[in-house]
Order: sequence, then C-alpha cells, then structure tokens
Amino acid sequence: MAGLLCRLSRDDGGDAESNSITTQRQMLRRYAKEQGFQVYTEYIDDGISGTTMDRPGFQRMIRDIEDGKIGIVLCKDLSRLGRNNALVAYYTEIFFPDNDIRLIAIGDGIDTFKGDNEIMPFKSVVNEYYARDISRKIRSAKRTKALNGEFTGAFAPYGYLKDPENPRHLIPDENAMHIVKRIFQMAADGVTPFRIAAQLSREQIPTPNNYFADQGINAKRPKYPEWSKTTIMQILHSRTYLGHLICLKQTTKSFKNKKTVYVPKEDWIVTENTHEPLVDQYTFDMAQKIAQVKRREGKPLMENIFSGLLKCSTCGGGLGLACRADDMYGQYNCNLYRRGTKAKHCVSHYISHNALYSLVLEDIKRNAEIARQYEDELTEYAKKVASGNAGDKYSRIQKDLDKHKRRDGEIDAIIKKLLEQNALGVISDERFRTMTADYEKEQRTIGAKITELQDQLDRRDADEDNTVKFLNAVRKYSEITELDARILNDLIDSIVVYEPAVKWAKASRSQRVEINYKFIGLARMAEKQETEVSA
Repeated sequence: MAGLLCRLSRDDGGDAESNSITTQRQMLRRYAKEQGFQVYTEYIDDGISGTTMDRPGFQRMIRDIEDGKIGIVLCKDLSRLGRNNALVAYYTEIFFPDNDIRLIAIGDGIDTFKGDNEIMPFKSVVNEYYARDISRKIRSAKRTKALNGEFTGAFAPYGYLKDPENPRHLIPDENAMHIVKRIFQMAADGVTPFRIAAQLSREQIPTPNNYFADQGINAKRPKYPEWSKTTIMQILHSRTYLGHLICLKQTTKSFKNKKTVYVPKEDWIVTENTHEPLVDQYTFDMAQKIAQVKRREGKPLMENIFSGLLKCSTCGGGLGLACRADDMYGQYNCNLYRRGTKAKHCVSHYISHNALYSLVLEDIKRNAEIARQYEDELTEYAKKVASGNAGDKYSRIQKDLDKHKRRDGEIDAIIKKLLEQNALGVISDERFRTMTADYEKEQRTIGAKITELQDQLDRRDADEDNTVKFLNAVRKYSEITELDARILNDLIDSIVVYEPAVKWAKASRSQRVEINYKFIGLARMAEKQETEVSA
C-alpha cells in the first residue's frame, strides 16, 4: 500500500504553481499507476511550512505507518517531506528504515529500496537553506513595509478597518471608533479601566472579539461575553489610536521554531502620522496617567477623586484614602506609613478629605478668576509673542543671537578664503595655521554663545506657551462649586502633602500643601503655599 504525501506553503516561493496540490496529486497518482502501486490514501498539508513536522497530514501518515497500513511513501520531491534537515534526516535514516518504509521522491530520483541515495542528505540541506532564505526575505520585506508606514497585520485593530483601496492603510471604522473614543475620554475623566469595562458590559456593547466575529473578521478569535480590564488597558496603551503604526513588536524564535517571542521595545519600528488618529495626544496622556494608578475596585464608602495625584513630601509615595464607618469623607495618609513598621519607612502626613477638598477647590477658583480677569491682556500678549514683540529683554536676546550668527557666517567665509589663498601659495602653511587657529577659537566662543542665547529663547517660548495653556485650561473653572476626578486630572499634575508643623493638634494646624498644576508646576499666582487645615 502506498501513501501519497503532498504539501504546499509560502516557503515554496515562486514554484507555487508547479508545486500546487493538484499538480502533486496528479503526478503521484500517475506514477503509482505506472509502477502498479495500490494507493491507500493521500496525506495533504496545504499552507503549512515544511520547517515543521507538526502537520496534520504528515502526522496522520506517521500514525498509519505505525499501524502498518502503508509501506510506501510517495512524494514529488524531498522538500515535500520537509525543509528541516535534522528532522528529515531522522525520518529518512531512522524512522522509515525501522518501519520498513520505502520512500520515493520522484523529482529527485530518490528510491530508498534501489540504493544510490547518497544525494539525499545534500538535497535535504539545500531544501532547508531555501526555507531559511525565503524566511529572511519575508522578514526583510515586512521590515521595509513597516519603515514605509504600511500596515502589515492580518487584521486591523479595533476601531479601524483596512482601506478597501489600499490594504496597507488604516481608516476609522464608523461602527466602532466611537467606542474607542469613549474609552479614552472616560479614562481621561478619571474612570478606572475596571469601571470602564463594567460600564461597557452593562450596556451590552460587544467586546472587540465578539465585534470582529459579528463582522466576519477573524472569526477564529475566542468570544468573550464581557469586557475586561485587560482589554481596556490594551486599548489605552496602544499608540495606534494616535495615528502611529508600531510594528514588529513580536517575532518567531527562528524560521524553524514558530514560537512567538516579544521584541525589546527599543527595537520596535514606530512610524508616526500614518493614518487618522482617534484620540489627541493630550487625552491619550491623561488616560495613561489614570490607567497606571493602582486602585482597589471594591465598594468604598466614597470615591477617591484624588487618586494618583497625592504625593508624600518625605518618601515620594502616594497617599491612600481611609474611611471609617462613622466618617464618610475619610482622610489621607502616606501609604508607606500605613504599612506595618511605620517608623522605619515614613512619618504621618495625615490630612482630612474635607480640608484637602476645600483647599484645592479654592486654589483652582482663585487661579481661574485671575485668568478670567486678565483674558484681554493674555490675548494681547499672545499676539505680541506671535509677532516677536514680547518684551525688550527678549528682543535684545534675539538681536544678540542674530549678530552672533552673522559673525559665525563671516568667519566661515574668511576661513574658506584663507584656504584658497594657501592652496594658491599666496600665504604659507605656517601663516595659514596661525590665522585659522585664531578664527576657529573665536568661532567656538561664538558657537557657545549662540547655543546659550537660543536656549534662553526656547525656554521663554516654552514658558509662555505653557502659561497660556494653563490659563486657558483653568479659566473655565472660575464658577465651579464642586470637584470631581475629571477636573482634577485636567488641571493638576500632583499634590504634595507635607508633614504637619505641629503633630496631633486638636483644633487646627499649619500644614504645607503644594498644588503642582499642569504646564506650569507650582502656581506662582497662588497666594500661599501653607494653609490652616482641620486636624
């Protein structure tokens, strides 16, 4: 009994047509008929690389050999058996002889019952090298496409579709993009990934896997009835939604071993602005900050709207919220101090929720009112900045910078002229070296001054830009009466709580609290950094 072994995959390169399953089947059946072999069955592996022997058709053939059902293995050539030299050698030199199997590779002229098969090991080596070369070319092609900003994935990420006119380009999916935008906005507003997942599940919004299955996209993905924190985190951390492509984050161990391994982050290929973003950079950054904060997702007596913002002035760690049954508002203290051996780790930075809430609310309102009062001045100042007339000091810096740049250019021209005169013999080599040394020394001094002046202007531009951004952000909160996580995370980068000046005061005590706002840090316009807070 003969078994017909057929295999085809992408590692067969340009020979795919001549190696097609149909062509192989016809060749093998014709040969078996000519030789008078009775065909037991066919073993077909279509679309599976020959670098692995873990193929359904091949493994079925091995089982039939062990059961004594076939005694002849027919294949078009030795590469149909496999392209892994070590494993091919095992089967051709050990397994087949032990089981009295006659191997015939028609195209290579190999017949193990006729002898003179010395060419077989060399053919096996060449077949493996061919697979290695094809794998290298495929990897190189993928890398080139990634560097060119072309999407190389089999399926578009959730919220996007492959462009019908260009499968290498992503376009927003009108049916799912609004869910992605909502997830980022909820996170930026202070909602934890756990609560986002719970909310989407309550609304029975299909998970990404279920959505893909419903759309007929990658139906092999397992379905999950509810959203999970992990799924939300994967979406929030994906820079694809900023309009960037991040490619080659994973690879296989080798062309023989298809086990997936993660590539170090520094080796990823990142191509920016390749498709339409679903979220802006500010919202993305806000969402990252919220997602990174660890919170207990039980049912506390109150929501911690300051989560992720409070920092201990002594150890730099976070402050946690503690609520007693008789105190629905609770109090904050250093997490390190609260854990066991207090004296060894940190000291108490206790502050009540009511005191902190009032302090932050009043400071935001005060800064917002200042921004509102100076709205006209800010508008006029922004115009001056744009026109380059922001002030005499910086005007002088710009003039000095321009003067030094002109002198730098003049020295370049002088050195070039001296070089020409030296080449023509007008001035001697010694004279040339002396003169150029002086000019090069002056140029180094000028270069350092240019760098210093440019840094001053860059810092000025950054400070002005950040100040305008902060005032524009805070201005809209002049009339607020309550705080929530969205407002706090919109305006504040961190709140540093210091140890009380007098511990265990029963009425009130002086305790320093620093509010570091986004863009500008510690607000210069705040009237005080120390406040009397309730004990």
